[in-house]
Amino acid sequence: MNEHPPSSAAAVRGAGLRTLAVAVLMCAALCVRTVQPACNEDNAADSGNRVEMLMWLTDPCRYDRWTRPTPTDENGKTGGPTRVSARVYVYFLGSVEAQQLHFTAHILIRYRWQDDRLVHSSSKSSISGENKLKERVWMPHVYIVNEHDSNIMGSGRQDILVTVQPDGTVLYSARLKVSLLCMMNLQKFPFDEQTCPLILESWTYNNTHLELVWEHDSPAVLNSNLRMTEYNLVSIWTNETVSEYALIPASTNDNDNKNGDIPESENVHYYGKFAGNYSQLVVNFELEREVGHYIMDYYVPSIMLVVVSWVSFWLDPNAVPGRTTLGTSTMLTFITLSRNTGSSLPKVSYIKATEIWFIVCTAFIFGSLVEFAFVNTIWRRKKNVELKKVNSKHIFKSTLTPQMQRKSFSVDSGIDKDDIGQPMTSGKLSKRDKATINRSRNLLTVGNQDPVVCPDPEPLENFSIRVPTLNETKPSSGGGLFTLTPQEIAQWIDRRSRVAFPAAFLVFNCFYWLYVYI
Repeated sequence: MNEHPPSSAAAVRGAGLRTLAVAVLMCAALCVRTVQPACNEDNAADSGNRVEMLMWLTDPCRYDRWTRPTPTDENGKTGGPTRVSARVYVYFLGSVEAQQLHFTAHILIRYRWQDDRLVHSSSKSSISGENKLKERVWMPHVYIVNEHDSNIMGSGRQDILVTVQPDGTVLYSARLKVSLLCMMNLQKFPFDEQTCPLILESWTYNNTHLELVWEHDSPAVLNSNLRMTEYNLVSIWTNETVSEYALIPASTNDNDNKNGDIPESENVHYYGKFAGNYSQLVVNFELEREVGHYIMDYYVPSIMLVVVSWVSFWLDPNAVPGRTTLGTSTMLTFITLSRNTGSSLPKVSYIKATEIWFIVCTAFIFGSLVEFAFVNTIWRRKKNVELKKVNSKHIFKSTLTPQMQRKSFSVDSGIDKDDIGQPMTSGKLSKRDKATINRSRNLLTVGNQDPVVCPDPEPLENFSIRVPTLNETKPSSGGGLFTLTPQEIAQWIDRRSRVAFPAAFLVFNCFYWLYVYI
């Protein structure tokens, strides 16, 4: 008796098992096909039950919800992109958070498109539903490009409504709460105007398969009672654009082709699915900031503080405690006032209008302190100043540059040697004005007669000099110079500052307000 080798027996058993497995799979497939009911061709659209009508229209045997509807032209030809019309109704615009660069809005958005696969009897009414109907029909995937956060509103259930009209028109409406990013330009803050967009774009299909358009009538509608706290809604407008995503090559790495499955000719580059042009819809909200708060809480108080700092020009140049206290207190108060203004703004690289105002006002207040230090220094000088002319140029030149000792015979009071032996000016002499020197036994009488110097043949011992009063400005006998005391110069500078500081601040305000409003 011949016996098969063990290897032949194992091969026979393996072939038998494979044959059995194939037979079982064929039987299972036949059973499933037998159990699955055939597509019901009865026109349930004539049924009065809208649920039955919906179930018949969206039965998977005749409707594929993953396939976009293909439009049909007037000649009956199919093809081209699916056209989706949109409309936005704005219920509410919330506060604009400048530091986070976004703002909130409550909107109702509605899309409309044509799906000929859902055409039913025109004698019947529209079919409406919520999530259940949404899950059975094709929906365009449109997302918000500048979305920071969003969710579908609703208490208990989401506020979604899908309507299928007898002619196959599908309407999808949803109420959303969105937080939108808005890139702001704060150069003119708080007199700035911002344009914040709401950008809708197709996610799945590019513009060769899906086209987004605005409704012809009222594409964006505002709530008539819409009010904002910090901004005014100046205008709203819409536009249609196309977003282009370039083809960016990406090389394969060694791990992708470690088995050598990819041919050498194909192992170079591959491209992303999202390359191409995508249809976009944009709603632009033009917002203008309310400036009343900033005018009353920042600009008016800062103007008053600058004006108060000028009061020191009317005080005595030697009033050190009063003028110092006034200058430092106004400076500290203004800095404290400015700290809260713009604290909620992001840190930007450019200078804002409020910062220009802060710098200039600080300069004016600090300038009043510097002016006080300058006039007080001059006030405490002891030497008189000789000027060719009494004007700003010569006064500042003489006070800021050191005086050289003159070779002519003079004393601190500005008396020349020509005055020696001359009669003294008539009038009552104070102890400070009387400057008669007696160094000999000669008798000098001061009475009703003018004093006379009595020189000796010997070197001059007794002489008298005439001292001018502080308020007297006289031309010097030497070269036609005018003599001013330090106190007179300090008062002269204060008088000029009373005009120069307000005039300069007024000119700055003219340019500043023209800048922020133009």
